[in-house]
Amino acid sequence: MKTQSRQGGILLLALLLSACGDYSGRSDAVTGGGGGGASPRSMEQLFTGQVQPRLDFCRTCHIDGGVADVEDGQDFMLHPTDRSQDLANLRASWERLGRNNPTSRILLMSSGQETPHSGGAPWPVGSDAYRAMDVLLKCFEDASGCAALLGTIGGGVVSELPLLGSRRGGHYWFDYCAGKPDSTPVPQDPRELVTPGVSEGKAVHMNAWWQTCQADNHPGTCGELRARSDRGYPLVASDGEVGAGHFFGGNAPTAFYAFGADKYNQMWDRIWKLDARPGNYDELVAERWGMPLSPTSNPYPLPGEDPNATNGGSGQLPMGMTQLRNEDGSWTGKLNVTCNICHGGGVGDKSDGPGLGAMYGTNSLSDITVMFSDLARLAPQQSALALISQNKVRGTGNITNFQLFGTLTITDVPGLPGYLSIQTQPSTGTEDPPVWWNVGSRSGKFFDGGQVMDAKRIELSFHFPNTPFHFNMAEDKQWIIDHQQDSDAWIMSLKSPPWPESKLGTIDRKMAEQGAVIFHSKNLWAETLHNPVPEPEGGNGSCASCHGAYSPRYVHDKAYLDTPLLEGIAANIVPIETIATDRRRLDGNSQLVALAARSNWFAYNDGEKNENGVSLCADWNDTALRGDRKLGYLAPPLYGVWATAPYFHNGAVPNLWQVLQPTARPAIWRRNSKTAPAGMEGKVVMGFDSALATGYDKADVGWKYETLSCGIGSMPFYDCSDDPDGATIQDALALVWANGGLAWNLINAPILSDRQVEDRKVYNSFYYSQDKGGHEFTRVLTDQERRALIEYMKTL
Repeated sequence: MKTQSRQGGILLLALLLSACGDYSGRSDAVTGGGGGGASPRSMEQLFTGQVQPRLDFCRTCHIDGGVADVEDGQDFMLHPTDRSQDLANLRASWERLGRNNPTSRILLMSSGQETPHSGGAPWPVGSDAYRAMDVLLKCFEDASGCAALLGTIGGGVVSELPLLGSRRGGHYWFDYCAGKPDSTPVPQDPRELVTPGVSEGKAVHMNAWWQTCQADNHPGTCGELRARSDRGYPLVASDGEVGAGHFFGGNAPTAFYAFGADKYNQMWDRIWKLDARPGNYDELVAERWGMPLSPTSNPYPLPGEDPNATNGGSGQLPMGMTQLRNEDGSWTGKLNVTCNICHGGGVGDKSDGPGLGAMYGTNSLSDITVMFSDLARLAPQQSALALISQNKVRGTGNITNFQLFGTLTITDVPGLPGYLSIQTQPSTGTEDPPVWWNVGSRSGKFFDGGQVMDAKRIELSFHFPNTPFHFNMAEDKQWIIDHQQDSDAWIMSLKSPPWPESKLGTIDRKMAEQGAVIFHSKNLWAETLHNPVPEPEGGNGSCASCHGAYSPRYVHDKAYLDTPLLEGIAANIVPIETIATDRRRLDGNSQLVALAARSNWFAYNDGEKNENGVSLCADWNDTALRGDRKLGYLAPPLYGVWATAPYFHNGAVPNLWQVLQPTARPAIWRRNSKTAPAGMEGKVVMGFDSALATGYDKADVGWKYETLSCGIGSMPFYDCSDDPDGATIQDALALVWANGGLAWNLINAPILSDRQVEDRKVYNSFYYSQDKGGHEFTRVLTDQERRALIEYMKTL
C-alpha cells in the first residue's frame, strides 16, 4: 500500500462508503451474527469470524480495477483473492486514518456519525458489525486489554447472503406454487403490502399504493392459479387456439372486424405490386409489419385450401393476428388482429437461449399504423385504426391514451359529456409498450401510475366485444368481468429471459457485484456529488430507491424492505421535476381527464368510493385520490431490463449506457434493419434487426442504430432545426397536438409508399412527445460505476 496523508485517507474512506453504501443491519439480519455463542478467544478469532466476512463486502469494490480504485483509493485496498493480507491492510488503514481518537474514523464514517459521505452507514451504532469492529480496533490500540474486551461481545461466524440473484419477474405466486400440489393454499399477494407506511425510513421508497378492485382476486389454491393461467393463455396469446381473444370480438367465433384469409393472401399483389407471390410470403408480411411469426402454430389457409382439411391451413400468421375458430374447434377461415400487435415482439432467436425469440409482452417491434393501413386497403372494416393512427414511430404505440380509451364506452350516455370535454387536453404521444413479465412486480399501471394494478378491466379493452356498437353493453362488459382474472393470471406468469451468455458473452460476476452495491446503496444526492437535480423524498437516493431491491443481501435487509416478499416490487412515482423525461404523457392525463374518468366504467365508476365520492380504482392522478403526492412517472421494475431496449417511457434512448450517461444520447437515430432477401431489394420493407449476433450491442446493452442529421429524408420525420429559435412544421403541429386530445391520432398523411414506411423507423427526439432528456441525476456517476451498474443489470 502507498503511504498517503491523513487527509487523503479521509477522502478515501468517503469514497469507500460511497461505493459500499448504506447497508445497515446486513449482518444482524442473517444467521451467524455476532450476538450469540461463546465470545471469541483472540483478536484473530474475532477478525476471521466477524470482521473479515464483512470486509469481503468492501472487497467487492476496493480492489485493483474496482469502482473504488480511484485517486487516493490505494489507502484502503484489498487483495481481490488473497484474504491472508486483510488484517494487515486493515491495521495499516487504521493507522493512516488517525487510530482511535477516541473513536476511529473508520467507525465514525461507517456508522454515519461523521459526514460527508455519500453511502450512508454500513455499520450502524449498536449493530453486531459496529461492535465487532470497535473491539478489534481497540485491540489494535491496547493488546493487553484485548481479552477483557473480547468478553463483551458474542461469538459466532458471520454468513452473508449473496449480492447476485434474480427471480426474473413474474408473480411471487407462481414461484411459490412451483412443484407444489394443486391443493396447496396460495398466500397473500405481496403487492397488497404496498400501503402507506410500508417504506417509512426504508432505503426503497414506495408511494404508489395497492388498491383492491374486485373480490375474486385470490385464486385460493395453486391448482386454481394454474387453471386461471391456462385459461388466460388463449385469450391473450391468441395464436389460433379455441377461445382466442381478438379485436373488439371477445373470444367469439365471429366479429364485425374479421375478414377472410383470401384478403390477407392478396397483399403481395394489391399493396406490394409484385409479379408473383413470394415463397417466403409469411416472413415478408411479418417483416413489413414488424411482428415476428408466432412462436407456436398460428395457421391460416393459403389460396384454395380448406382450413378444416389442413389443420387450419399451411400458412403461418404473425403473432398479432389469429384465425377464428368455432366452439367445436373447427376453423372459420376468418382472421382478426389481437393485442399482440402492440405487446408482441422478439429478442434474438429461440436457439439463442431460454425464453428468446418471438415473445409475448415485450417491447414492440411493430408499426401498427402501417398494418392497419394495409388491412384497410384489403378489408374496409379494418380501417378504423388506420384513421386513428396508433403510432408515428415503428416500435412505439399511443397505447395509454385516455382520450382514446373513452371511445370504448362512448355509448355509455352518462359518461359522454366528460368524454367530449377531454378532447381539448394534450395528446399523450409516443410510448414504448412496457413488458408484461414485470406486471407481477408493480402496484400501479401505466407510465404515470394512472391506475392501480388491480384495475384489470382495461387489460382486455382491445378485445372488448362489439365496440363501438354495444347493442347490449351490459353483456359486453360482463365478458370482460368473466375473463379478466384468467388473462391477468397468464400475463403475471411470464418470466424475463436471462442474459444469454453463450451468445452475448459471460457476465463479469466481480464487476456485477460492484454494480449491485452501487445500485442499492450509492446516494446520487450525496453532499459531495453536488447533484443539481432536485432530490426526491424518501429512500436512500440510490437506483434501488426508485426501482426496487433485487440482490438477496439487500432484499433480506430490514433497512431496505419491510419483508423479503417485496423483492423486485417497484412502486415509486418519481416527481416530474426529478425524473424530467418528456412530460407530454403526463400532461395528457390531466385533471380534466381524471374528472372524466370518474364516470367511466374502465375507471370503476361502479366501484368503492372514497370520502370525496371518487372510485378508489379510478385515475390516481386525480387530486381527490393522490392527495399531496406529486405528479411524475412510475419507475419500472428492472427484471430482464437488458431485453427491453429502447429505454424511457417514450423509447427515446437506444441503450443502457445512454440512460446512465445523458450526454451520449443521439438526437435523431434509426435502429438497424434486416437485409432484404436476394432479389427483393427495394421491393419489400424489412423490420428491425433483432438478431443478437448482428443487431444487439452487448457492450452498451441495447439495439444497434445509426445516427442521423437534420435536413434529410421526408418531412416531418427529419423536420428539425439545430437552431433553438428555428421554427419547423413539427413545432406548429406540436401546438395542435398539445391542445387537441385525439389530434395526434387523427392528423396523419395516408401511408401509400414504402418510402413512407421506411421513414417511420426514424426516432426524432425533436418531435412532440419524443424528447430524449431526463434521468439527468446519473451524470454524477463515473464511467466505471456506469459499467458496473450495466454489468449488474445483465443479471436481473
